[in-house]
Amino acid sequence: MAKSRATVRAMILRRLLKERQVESQEELVSLLASEGHRVTQATVSRDLSALGAEKLPGEQGEFYVLPDARAPQKLSALARRMREFVVEMGHSANNVILKTPPGAGGTVAAALDAADLDEVLGTVTGDDTVLIVTRDSNGGDGLVRKLRDILETSS
Repeated sequence: MAKSRATVRAMILRRLLKERQVESQEELVSLLASEGHRVTQATVSRDLSALGAEKLPGEQGEFYVLPDARAPQKLSALARRMREFVVEMGHSANNVILKTPPGAGGTVAAALDAADLDEVLGTVTGDDTVLIVTRDSNGGDGLVRKLRDILETSS
């Protein structure tokens, strides 16, 4: 049985998003056209939604990623935000405190929330502080170790 045009387009979109950092739907329209698939931006938008693709921050702007590529990208984004803004890290029982320069607490908390770490029950942010509450009653130490590991292994 022949594959539908939408199925073939989805296969091509998956390949394109895995091979390169695509920053816009217009870019995907152009790339699909170069592969013989003339579509509108609205069609690409529906296709991306069906694939579960989303935009994540990268080194040189935002780009689309597929669900299976999100975890490493989100950890990388978290590592970047932590390198840029976290000046101190400490813990007690199931709480972790991250100190940041004034105004940066929300940025770090948003990256933590997006990273969707299993250990994290929730975050509360202030101007220059992020409070992370862990699921485990003694999980603060383990989370600090994991955050330091993320900093060391993500570039």
